[in-house]
Amino acid sequence: MKIKVLSVFTFLLLLLQQYNAKAQVSIVQDISEVYVDKLVNVAKQNYPRVKSFQSRVDVARANVSISAVSIFDALSLSYIYQPDNVTVVDPTNPGTRFFSGLQLGVFINLGTILRMPMNIKRAKAERRLAENERDEYQLTIAAEVKRRYYLYIQRVGQLKTQTRAWQEAENGIKDIEYRYKKGEATFETFNTAQVQLTERRTQKIEAEANVFISKADVEEMLGEKLENIK
Repeated sequence: MKIKVLSVFTFLLLLLQQYNAKAQVSIVQDISEVYVDKLVNVAKQNYPRVKSFQSRVDVARANVSISAVSIFDALSLSYIYQPDNVTVVDPTNPGTRFFSGLQLGVFINLGTILRMPMNIKRAKAERRLAENERDEYQLTIAAEVKRRYYLYIQRVGQLKTQTRAWQEAENGIKDIEYRYKKGEATFETFNTAQVQLTERRTQKIEAEANVFISKADVEEMLGEKLENIK
């Protein structure tokens, strides 16, 4: 009789495991690609490092414009104005007198002019580098958001499975306890059911923690609560 009860109990446990496996065989139905794309766009708008890469691009573009007008740094203009009715004698050289009227002088720094094309070329190369790094990180953050969100959905599915398993194990042990008190089940069977219930409860708690951790990882990339994004 004891062997028969134990066999029935073992059969019920196997049936329960098969049911749990069928209950959550896929998470595909829980994933919306439209919603995932929305999460990626939110991350691109809010994540600080994305803004940092865009700022580097803005600085690089400004440097190109600065290099383009640097030709004016090679030119310098000076003038001297002396009224016609005033004669000024140079005290260090009394025999020399300044010209009267307006005197203009233009000076050209040849080295600056020769360096200008190279400076512009370097500035444009730095701009392209900054743009490429920004575009590369756009791809990286998109992949990271998707990875974290898919993991979060997986954790939610695992929590559902563990919750069902815990509930069914809790309901099952009540029946076994009743039979044990009536002498229809052995202590070994009852003890095994208690151990399995404890394991199910522990697995459920771990699954809950994994959901919270995965959710926090997603929200780190988004910069806001997941519930706020519809």
